[in-house]
Amino acid sequence: MPDIMKRIGIITILDITNFGSILQAYALGTIIESFGYKVVFINYWRQAFTTMNKVRTFLKDGSLGNIFKRSLYAISALTFYAALRIRIRHILRNRFSFTRKFTSFDELKRHSPHLDVAISGSDQIWNSSYNEGIDYAFFLDFVKCPRIAYAASSGVYKFDDSELDEIKTLLNKYSAISVRESQTTDYLRSIGFPNTTHVLDPSLLLSADEWRRLLKIKTMNETSNKYLLIYSVERFNNDFIFSQAKKLAKEMNLKVYVVCATYPVNVNKFKFDKIYSLASITTFLNLLNNASFVVVSSFHGTAFSINFNKDFISISPNKFNIRMNSIMKQFDLEERIIGETFISNDHLNPINWNAVNNNLDLYRQESINFVRNSISAVLKES
Repeated sequence: MPDIMKRIGIITILDITNFGSILQAYALGTIIESFGYKVVFINYWRQAFTTMNKVRTFLKDGSLGNIFKRSLYAISALTFYAALRIRIRHILRNRFSFTRKFTSFDELKRHSPHLDVAISGSDQIWNSSYNEGIDYAFFLDFVKCPRIAYAASSGVYKFDDSELDEIKTLLNKYSAISVRESQTTDYLRSIGFPNTTHVLDPSLLLSADEWRRLLKIKTMNETSNKYLLIYSVERFNNDFIFSQAKKLAKEMNLKVYVVCATYPVNVNKFKFDKIYSLASITTFLNLLNNASFVVVSSFHGTAFSINFNKDFISISPNKFNIRMNSIMKQFDLEERIIGETFISNDHLNPINWNAVNNNLDLYRQESINFVRNSISAVLKES
């Protein structure tokens, strides 16, 4: 058995109000904890993702009306995001240890936490567009211990040429590298990292039954209160997403519930049956678990729909859609990706859940083995 005192640090995206980001972190921490290690989350916040920056976005958005209306949105958003961030981080805070809060790479470098192994967790941690350049924190360039990448994502098919040499230098410092997208796996192998492994997003490391047990998710009677659930992380593409969902709900005679991870601008005009704008993590999973159909516009919404065997469609984002294409191809569900053309339920073939679940079980075991074996190997060497 591993030494219970070995400290495994995880750095991932924790500064955004996104259910999936918190849940993937929770799952990776849970798996590593099950091996007998002490999990510590590196509490890193990027300057570009502060609540005040979100407020500035609303102030600059002319589509919201005059400056008075934009100011009202901004003030409301300030309260909304602050409250939602506390609400959804609750499950992580209650379960795992955190370092002190860091708001810059320099600060991390000056006060590098004591760890036995450090892991770059999942999500788009290596996306230079989101991070406004290379974020050295997410490449763990501040630690003094072995580094592992688990299910890291760049969101794009290849790194920018201007950053490639520097990123290769950073990646050479890793003891083991795994990524979330099959295309990124092939790309990293082609640029000099032949041992790159393709693994599942952490949210899929736990089965649906494990999620239900861990977070006490309840299953309702199937005959009661049938509804279609919308989970959108978009703010500018919602008109199409909401209209598509209402069309499908009407065909299937379902109510429409919406759970929002972004500030719900203009959502009321669609007159949905229920809107959950400050939902907790457990509320989100309860809603998804009991939905008759799910319309999502996020990678993790897609992943949880697959894991919970929900009839669903996934609205592909206009950019960084490599992650959606990868997971849908992995489970032979490309038909369920919707672009900007309305689709009818009659045109959707039934999902072969036996085949999906068999593949998922296989990939899950391989991915868990990667985590276990990579940590064990570097600890033996150190």
